[in-house]
Amino acid sequence: MTVINSIAVFCGSSSGKHPVYEEKTIELGNVFLQHNIGLIYGSGKLGLMGAISKTVHEGGGKVTGVIPQFMKAIDEDLQSGYGEEIVVNTMHERKDKMATLADAFIALPGGFGTMEELVEITTWRQLNLLKKPIGLLNVNGFYNHFVNWISHSVEEGFISSKSRDLIIVCSNPNELVSKLKSYQSVDVNKFEKQ
Repeated sequence: MTVINSIAVFCGSSSGKHPVYEEKTIELGNVFLQHNIGLIYGSGKLGLMGAISKTVHEGGGKVTGVIPQFMKAIDEDLQSGYGEEIVVNTMHERKDKMATLADAFIALPGGFGTMEELVEITTWRQLNLLKKPIGLLNVNGFYNHFVNWISHSVEEGFISSKSRDLIIVCSNPNELVSKLKSYQSVDVNKFEKQ
């Protein structure tokens, strides 16, 4: 059983075209409140980032936003979010701080930034730089192509079969959090023979 006091959420600063993205994001925020899990996120009040942080904050949960100084300078009102805010110098420092503060990670739908954060944290896990669970909330089949790409990469010998399960994929927020809490960490050797 993994003790989870806080989860870093990677998600879009847009809400997407379908209302279900925001609905499931708010549902995830309410699951955090039910389990007394704090939110670590990239700060901001827009899109899915705003939806989950507002839900957790207004529900009395702990919210910590981590934002680089240059983003804060763009538009402080939009970039500043709910709860505590930690200002860092670079995007790299942001990811490192979020990884340090979080006990687990969840990616929601999003764009380039969300995908980059998910892939980087998974790479860190694959290299055993951290042993924290990683979840993917696959809302409305948003990540189906990515999940298929992982399987294809295993079949083609670029990802080990052991690494296939580094990301826990689920479409139900409550079930995903439960799976993260029951996660058993294993060592993964990226350099093992396929």
